Amino acid sequence: MNNLSTLLVVKDLSTSISFFVNILDFIISEQYPDCVKLNYGQQSIIIFQGTKEAIEYDHGYSSNSTLLITVSNLDAKIADLKSKGVSFVHDTPNENRWGRYMAFKDPSGIIHELFELYTS
Repeated sequence: MNNLSTLLVVKDLSTSISFFVNILDFIISEQYPDCVKLNYGQQSIIIFQGTKEAIEYDHGYSSNSTLLITVSNLDAKIADLKSKGVSFVHDTPNENRWGRYMAFKDPSGIIHELFELYTS
């Protein structure tokens, strides 16, 4: 069976686990002293302990990777995450041919996006 997983290296593993589980609703499937495997839907995210925050870059223009978290109601999810202190990259959502999205930073400074697909 072929699967796709994502690997993140974070500044503080404990803080990142709390963020992904308590703020973003990911589920822990395996946990070790230096890493954790999380699940979100069919996607697995493996997080390893690093030592530094993410390097600043111009999101959407500089080469990078981003977790794209699909949500059914972008505005409600933005409000929920803002109420939990999540820092967003832009003040308002952006749009592309597939839907609306809004970028935010995790505790290590890694940028991810919430994405609401257009319905046909």
